[in-house]
Amino acid sequence: MRKSPQNFSGPLLAGLVLSFSLPALAGESQAHFDLATFLGQVLNFVVLFGGLAFLLRKPLNDYLKGKAEQVAARLRQSEALKVESLQKLQQSRTRLDSLEAEIRALREEAEREVSRERQMIKQEAEKEAQRLRKLAQEEIEAMFRASLRELKAYAIDLSVALAEKRIREKLTPELHRKLIHQAIDRLRSLHESSADS
Repeated sequence: MRKSPQNFSGPLLAGLVLSFSLPALAGESQAHFDLATFLGQVLNFVVLFGGLAFLLRKPLNDYLKGKAEQVAARLRQSEALKVESLQKLQQSRTRLDSLEAEIRALREEAEREVSRERQMIKQEAEKEAQRLRKLAQEEIEAMFRASLRELKAYAIDLSVALAEKRIREKLTPELHRKLIHQAIDRLRSLHESSADS
């Protein structure tokens, strides 16, 4: 089983504390400098840290190598995400530009359609106005003809009534007899002339 660097930190710290504290405690009783003790401490320090360096070199190297690989992988991943984000941003900008162009085209088409509809409505309104004018003209003419007929009939009735009134006023019984005899004479002469031929 592979030991992680955290498992070595506890014994390393304990060794360091012991290597420096024991000679210091021993040195409290002696007031002078002892070269042998100092060299022992240095040797102890070198052995301890050399051993620790030897033991921890491979796991620490592996740990640092793993961390470097993780950082490199994260950097590559970040770079890939950055590239992907830039591509998506570019696609979004391109799409936005195309949408703006499409919206512009739709707006222009809608304006053309509105113009066509307006023109068509105007033409239809003109046709309807002409039809209504024609209908009104025909109705006016029909009403005029009917009124003219009524007026003629009224004029005829009035003329007949007026003529009848005048005739009655002027026609005396003697004139009446005379007119009847004249009419009979004309009929007789017509009859005789038709019988001769």
